[in-house]
Amino acid sequence: MNMSTLKPTVYFAGKIGKNDWRHSLVPDLHGHEWDEGPINVGQYLYVGPFFVASDHSWYHGTNTHGALCKPFAFRQDYNQDDIIRNNNASLQWADLVFAYITATDCYGTLVELGWAIHAGKRVVMAFAPEIPYQDFWYSSMQSASVYHEINECCLPVLIAKELEALK
Repeated sequence: MNMSTLKPTVYFAGKIGKNDWRHSLVPDLHGHEWDEGPINVGQYLYVGPFFVASDHSWYHGTNTHGALCKPFAFRQDYNQDDIIRNNNASLQWADLVFAYITATDCYGTLVELGWAIHAGKRVVMAFAPEIPYQDFWYSSMQSASVYHEINECCLPVLIAKELEALK
């Protein structure tokens, strides 16, 4: 548990997409920006990643991490260096790195997991149905817990279980 917050801090790794799975787990994530700090979810603090999500895919495109264009004047521009710096800072702060693997081309997620494993973080991997989890053996074997064939609706139960393991 992060002693500066007295609550565990959690980073949700995984591919960012339209109608992202994180929004069902983190109230107020939609429109939240890095400089606003973590989000208090009750049992834990969500520390990242923060990204601009849009049901209209305004912020989605190749290699954008959901944040590289700016249709609204009040949004801060983020470039790839900012995203790397912000994600790495959040990973460093996280007590738990929970990865939900929904696609096989989640290259950034694999880098995040490698970083977290090397830093000694508790890493948990959950694979969506029909994802060939055997291909992820290298990171799976170094993770504290691995779950297969997990539907999005089951994520809150798994996260609660993993938060208990931090105690």
